[in-house]
Amino acid sequence: MQIDSALVQYNNRPLRIPGGAAQVYRDASVAGTGAHLAAGKSIDTKSPLYAQCLDFESIFVKMMLKEMRATVDKSDDIIGGGFAGDIYQDMLDDEYSKSMSKTAHFGLADDLYRQLAK
Repeated sequence: MQIDSALVQYNNRPLRIPGGAAQVYRDASVAGTGAHLAAGKSIDTKSPLYAQCLDFESIFVKMMLKEMRATVDKSDDIIGGGFAGDIYQDMLDDEYSKSMSKTAHFGLADDLYRQLAK
């Protein structure tokens, strides 16, 4: 088998992030949409309303994780089966979803905050 040097060079190229995605997300832009908040309308990430919006986003992410996990074959499950394994997996998904909603910036909490803060 012959290795194509152009293909190797293409596969090893640096990854470029498109457009405004390199910006810090929680500034005045809405990720990927090109929309901007009106002047003076920033998101208060320390408010109790925003904390509730993040909790709602984590519930949504947990539902996504549960549905995604249902599509995977459980034959080589590390956790093991049974009732205890299901409880452990549910608790693990809960922690994953909380962590993901705080760090992944899906944007659902920000949009929900904007709607409820009006």
